[in-house]
Amino acid sequence: MADELVSILVVEDMPNLQAYISETLMDLGDVRVDTAADGVEALERIDAAPAPYALMVCDISMPRMDGEQLLAELRRRHYPAAVIMLTAIGQDDVILRCLRTGACDYLIKPVTVDDLLTAAANALQHAPRLNADLTVEYDPHGWFEVTGMNDHSILYKFRRFLGLLDRFRVGEPAASEIKLALEELGRNAIEWGNKNDPSKQVTFGCRILPGKVIVYIEDQGEGFRPDAVPDPSSDPIAHIERRRTEGKRLGGYGIHLIRNLMDKLIYNARGNRAVAIKYLDKSPVKEA
Repeated sequence: MADELVSILVVEDMPNLQAYISETLMDLGDVRVDTAADGVEALERIDAAPAPYALMVCDISMPRMDGEQLLAELRRRHYPAAVIMLTAIGQDDVILRCLRTGACDYLIKPVTVDDLLTAAANALQHAPRLNADLTVEYDPHGWFEVTGMNDHSILYKFRRFLGLLDRFRVGEPAASEIKLALEELGRNAIEWGNKNDPSKQVTFGCRILPGKVIVYIEDQGEGFRPDAVPDPSSDPIAHIERRRTEGKRLGGYGIHLIRNLMDKLIYNARGNRAVAIKYLDKSPVKEA
C-alpha cells in the first residue's frame, strides 16, 4: 500500500547523479523517492508533501540554496527527518558543521552503491532526526563531544564523527581499534549504565592530541565497580551460563576487550564515566 512506503527526498543539482542516487535507493524496497535540484525546490517539495520525509540525501554544493543552508532551515523548522549529506573530498570542516547542525551521516563523492544503501538503511533505522535533543560541541583541531538522549542513535552519530579520524592522521589499526572500543563503551553506557532509560542522557567525547587519542563516555546511571566484573576469558562456559542465569545477553567481554584494544582504561570513583587512551607513537605497558 502506498501509505506504507518510506518517503525519501534526493536533493542534487546534477541530473545524472540525481538519477543514480534515486534509482539506487529504490533497491531498499518499499520506498518512494522524490527529487529536487536545490534547496529551494526541496523546501517546495517538503511543503507540498502529505507527510514528512523519513530520509533526505542532500548535496552540499548547489545553486540558489546549498545543502548547509537547507539543513539550517530544516533544523529551524524541527523537521523530523534523517539527513545524509553528499560532499567532495577535502570538505571536512563543512562535514563537521553539517553534523553539528543535525545531519546524521555523510558520504564522499563518488558514492558507491554499497555505501549509499548501507548509509540509507542505517539512517532509517538508527539515526537521530534533525529535531532530536542533541548537543554537539567541537573545534577543528581534534576535539568533539556529543550529548543526547540515551539511545543507540547517539552512538551512531558519534561513530560518524570518529569517521573523520583520517583527517587527523590516525592510521590503522589504531583507528579501527578506537572505534571498536568506543562501540563497546557506548553500548555498556546505554544498556547497562542508563539501563536503556530514554529519560537519561549519555555523553561521548573525543580528544585527538599529538601522539594519542582520548575517548570518554559518561552516563547518568548509578555506576558500577569495574574491578568487580569477572574476567570471562578465565572460564568462558561458566561466564555464558552465569549471564543466562542473570537474564543478561550473551557477551560481557566489553571491558576486557577495551583493555586489550586501548592502552589505558580509567573509570571515575562512581563508575559512570570511562576514559580510554590510545597511544599512537609508542605502546606503553597496558594496565591490568
